[in-house]
Amino acid sequence: MEIREARTGDVDGIRNVALESLRASYGDVLDEDVIDDAVEQWYAEDAMTDQLREDGMVYLVAVASDTVVGFSQSLVVPEDGTATVLWLHVDPDNRDQKIGTTLLKHTQATLSERGVDRVAAEVLAGNERGNRFYEAHGFEKAGEGETEIAGETYVENRYVQAGQAKFETREFEGRTLYVDWTEAHRGSKAPFYAAYSDEDGDDLYGYFCSNCASFDTAMDSMERLECNDCGNQKKPVRWDASYL
Repeated sequence: MEIREARTGDVDGIRNVALESLRASYGDVLDEDVIDDAVEQWYAEDAMTDQLREDGMVYLVAVASDTVVGFSQSLVVPEDGTATVLWLHVDPDNRDQKIGTTLLKHTQATLSERGVDRVAAEVLAGNERGNRFYEAHGFEKAGEGETEIAGETYVENRYVQAGQAKFETREFEGRTLYVDWTEAHRGSKAPFYAAYSDEDGDDLYGYFCSNCASFDTAMDSMERLECNDCGNQKKPVRWDASYL
C-alpha cells in the first residue's frame, strides 16, 4: 500500500471511498439521500479540482493495487501552526487492516512537515467507531458542538492531540477573547475559528478570520459566514445546513 498526496486522477476513487465510508459509518444516523447529496456536492469534479489546488487543504490517499482505499482531508493554517483533520475515510471492505492508523500517522507527519504542531479532528457523536479511533490514537475530547443536517440537529465531537492547548487568547476592543482553534470552518481565503468570551468556551462571541486576524465577521440566518474586513467567506466541507 502507498500513501501519497492526492492527484486529480484520484477524484473518482476519493468520491467512491467517501460514499461507501459515510454510508457505513453514518447509515444508522443519517438518511441515505442526505449522504448521497453531500458526497455529490463535496466531491464533484470541479469542487475537488479546486480543493486539490488549494494551499490550505491537504489530501492524502491510501492506494492499493492502483485503487484508492482510503484518504484524509485536512484544513491547514501553517502561519498559526494549526490543522484540523476534517475527514479520514477508509473503504469498508478494507477496514480492520490498519489502513486508517497508517493514514493518520502519515497525515500527522505531513502536517508536521508543513509547520503544524497542533492537530484537531471532528467526528459526529453518533459515529462511535470514529470516536473510538481518535481516542485510541492519542486524541482527547476537547469539546462538542451542534450541527444541523437536513433540518435535524446532531452533536459533533471535537478532538485534540493529548497535551495540546485548546484556546489561544487574543485582545479585541479592550477585552480578552478565547479563539478555539479546534473549531475550524473552511473559508474562501483562510479558515474561520470560533471565538468565546470565556475560557470555558460556553459564551460564543463570534468568529475569528485567520486571513486578516479580524473579529469583524457576520453570519446570516442560513449560517453563511463572511469577514467584513477582507471578504473571506465560509465554504462547505462538512455538514453545513446552508449548503445541503
